[in-house]
Amino acid sequence: MTVPQSRFAFGLQRVLDLRQQREQAIAGKLGSAAEAAAEARAAMEALHQLRGASGSDLTRAHGAALSVGALHQAERVLGALDRHLDVAAQEVAAREQVVEEVRSELNAAMQARRVISRLREKREEEWRLARSRSDRAAMDALAVERHAAHKQDDPTSTDEGAA
Repeated sequence: MTVPQSRFAFGLQRVLDLRQQREQAIAGKLGSAAEAAAEARAAMEALHQLRGASGSDLTRAHGAALSVGALHQAERVLGALDRHLDVAAQEVAAREQVVEEVRSELNAAMQARRVISRLREKREEEWRLARSRSDRAAMDALAVERHAAHKQDDPTSTDEGAA
């Protein structure tokens, strides 16, 4: 019977550490991607509000006596805002796609780390059981030695089963 080490040592600890570091790096990357997506959504919302306000101004301008050139210019501004809104929506979609890709990457990294972590827990439990068995065997051997030594020192003692 092999005696377990006095301290648990996991052979794949370096792999586990590297997987934890990778998971943390990807989590940071996810935070950055989510922040970039939030900024893109905020920019799009600002453009949307500006477009809404400009559209209201154009509606009011149609009721007022403005020149055709001013109305045409206002419509061109609204068209440009619409194009900017389309670009902003595409940017938001692209950034949200990046967030989803990084989230998937993080899930894969977490799963890879959990596999090694569970293996470590299993091996540690096996080590504890072996250590416990070894300790019990040593205690049993010590008790047998003491009992044998006590029998040799005290010849008057009788075996309880011999009576």
